[in-house]
Amino acid sequence: MTLKISFLTLVLALGTSPAAAQRVLTWDEARRLALENNPSVKAARASMEQASHNYSAALNSYLPQVNASHSVSRSGGDGSSPSNRWSASLSASQELLNLRTISSVKSSRLAREKAEADYQAASASARQALAGAFADLLFAQKRAEVQKKILDIRRENAKLIRLKYESGMESKGNALYTEALAESAAVSVKKAGRDLLTAQRALLEAIGLEEAAGVTASGDLSVPAFSLEEAAIVQALESSPRMTAAKKTLETAKERVSSARYYAYPSLKANGSYGWSGDSEFPRDKSWSMGLSLSLPLFSGGPTYHFSSLSAYKKALAGAEQDYRAARLALASALRGGYDSYLSAADTAKAAVLLLAANEERYKEAQIRYMAGKISFIDLMNVEQNFVDSDLNGLDSARAAHSRKQALEQLLGVPMERQD
Repeated sequence: MTLKISFLTLVLALGTSPAAAQRVLTWDEARRLALENNPSVKAARASMEQASHNYSAALNSYLPQVNASHSVSRSGGDGSSPSNRWSASLSASQELLNLRTISSVKSSRLAREKAEADYQAASASARQALAGAFADLLFAQKRAEVQKKILDIRRENAKLIRLKYESGMESKGNALYTEALAESAAVSVKKAGRDLLTAQRALLEAIGLEEAAGVTASGDLSVPAFSLEEAAIVQALESSPRMTAAKKTLETAKERVSSARYYAYPSLKANGSYGWSGDSEFPRDKSWSMGLSLSLPLFSGGPTYHFSSLSAYKKALAGAEQDYRAARLALASALRGGYDSYLSAADTAKAAVLLLAANEERYKEAQIRYMAGKISFIDLMNVEQNFVDSDLNGLDSARAAHSRKQALEQLLGVPMERQD
């Protein structure tokens, strides 16, 4: 049974405005606005772009380094006249072999790839929060409608029982009881209205908007279809943003071990220069130089620095390997357990639809039988309460199914950019 709601005429005042502008949002419109305005998504995107620029900067380590200089000095002393000395030069250098530079560039690349995975994870988390807020508003709207229906039912019953009491066919206690139920239903309507305002504000926050305007969600309240095959779980263990980020963290730890080893390796560098010098601003005396430089660190940082540093990074790598393994186990368990929870919630919600239809029919029949004097007041109240409870419980069951689906999509890394 598909329930479609679209409160196109609902206008609620937020803030101090008595008639704030109303905005009706579909899921796609809410998602598009969140992509443009959600702070966590924009921050993660900026971090990803920063890491990309850092990697581009690191690539320059492979290119020649060129410098130009122009200087003047004046000197003199006892027995000598002051004189000026001018010089100008161009110099260039190129690393021919430096494994630490290669390792540094690799680390920058891994940082960029991890930032991309972090962005996908942030996008998936923001999507889950947005989908939750959107569904909360949908169900808050429906709950307000249901509570109003319950209020109408109980007010009619209160009037009926009052008339029967005044005609001597019902007790005063029963009349007072139905009137108390009606008043309680009126309180529930007010609470549903406040909950609706809270859900509206939560959706605007999830989108990233600060406007104090009423907002209405338009969408489907039926149990969402979702299936998760074992192949999808295996794929998520390899390519979901969470696992990609964990994998890049592990690869970074491995690269740090390699970099620590490279501190004991030699490096080779070529350099050359061409210059002019003399006693005028544009000297004509030329000079040039070319050379190769081989450097081998022996006790750079101290006698035990290399071995201690390498041991520390190896321990960090061992910890990163276990963290990666734990992340795989946790994700696999969460996906399988979450899917079982979704199936249970979906089955419960579908059964609740049938139960609601049955209890609604029983209530109609009970009203007729009560008026015919075939059942007691207590029996009528029990049937009415079952009808009311099944209506509200059906909403809770459907909301639980939506929530389980959203949690699974977040674990799988479904980003904000993806359309349903």
